[in-house]
Amino acid sequence: MLLDVDHLIRAWIVGHRVHALDGVMVALSVAGRGGTVWLVIGAVLTAIRKLTWQRLAQLGVALLVATITVNVIVKPLVDRHRPFTSIPAVTVIDERPHDASFPSGHAGNAFAAAVVLARALPQWQAVWWTLAVLIAYSRIYVGVHYPADVVGGAILGALSATLVLVASAAFTRSGVKGT
Repeated sequence: MLLDVDHLIRAWIVGHRVHALDGVMVALSVAGRGGTVWLVIGAVLTAIRKLTWQRLAQLGVALLVATITVNVIVKPLVDRHRPFTSIPAVTVIDERPHDASFPSGHAGNAFAAAVVLARALPQWQAVWWTLAVLIAYSRIYVGVHYPADVVGGAILGALSATLVLVASAAFTRSGVKGT
């Protein structure tokens, strides 16, 4: 039943695309690849001294842990077909990935980054969470993920970042300083 709901929500989102937003959604999807937008944001914030080098390192490690967790460990284990593979009539308005669908790597990276940046700069957390949600949503919108893929990726990404922040705090308390 949950898979049926997942399929219905995906179909509704794709069926109600607003052509004027197609380019924005593709741009969000492209920006989210590999956590690139988050690394650029982190580098800029570090350059203007809004983010410490330690937080930038935490951001990079959180993205790495999320990527490994989602793309290397979970995705091959679950091996869920992409919507356009399961339903050939699905129109994709971005590149068609060749790996499995669950969980979403874009969502994993976006939520990992949002956790780290929200901790580092809580006054801007609405920006981080909004960008993370938009990147994750874009993956459903462009036709390459189901909603459950995005939710699963978001959860794994947030957990990955939390693990990195907890480990970093433990190292700092024990006297092992980061960069």
